[in-house]
Amino acid sequence: MTHDEYITLPHPRSTVQSMTSQEQSTAPNTMRNVSFAVVDFETTGLNPETDRIVQLAAVIVNGDGDIIDSFDTIVKPENPDEYQHGAEHIHGISVEQVSSGMPLRKALEQLWSINAGHVFTAHNAAFDLGFLHAESKRVGLEGHVDVHVDTLELARRTTGADTTRKHNLFALCEHYGIERDKVHDAKSDATATAQLLMHLMKEIGVESPNQVPELFAP
Repeated sequence: MTHDEYITLPHPRSTVQSMTSQEQSTAPNTMRNVSFAVVDFETTGLNPETDRIVQLAAVIVNGDGDIIDSFDTIVKPENPDEYQHGAEHIHGISVEQVSSGMPLRKALEQLWSINAGHVFTAHNAAFDLGFLHAESKRVGLEGHVDVHVDTLELARRTTGADTTRKHNLFALCEHYGIERDKVHDAKSDATATAQLLMHLMKEIGVESPNQVPELFAP
């Protein structure tokens, strides 16, 4: 993979159409044939232009909620001498852990690889996509996600949503009875978001692959 290689995920709409047309003759047309790459980042702050990823995770789950694959790692920044540690009181990751983490470029290459062919999903996806695109660009991986699912946006359009209900991941996990081993841990949060996605699809009424585009964020 060259330093300036451009990476893009298959368009989710094309992936879904491929599954529902080509595989329909040999496999049941069920949500088991659809897969989502649920991603979460822990970062030093909120600004992708100045802050950095310190931990990343991807959980690949099919439409029945079965985990197919996963990847997570603490990340070493691309320029350690310029790195400014932050938000340790939130994510609990120390400078020492960051310094011995997987190099950013290698971590992102693996993340793009495991995500390929699946529908990119995150809670408050604008945050994660901002960091994914910014950090990829820093190391010469010009990857881009065009279409995605945002469980925050989905939660706001469920029939049970109202102006008084909070839609952050913690509140939604409590609402749906989703247990987490840790809070503000990329792997734990990605796994919880995958479970949340299953609850939201059920509420919205997405039951077959040809309905998956209804989940895509505007």
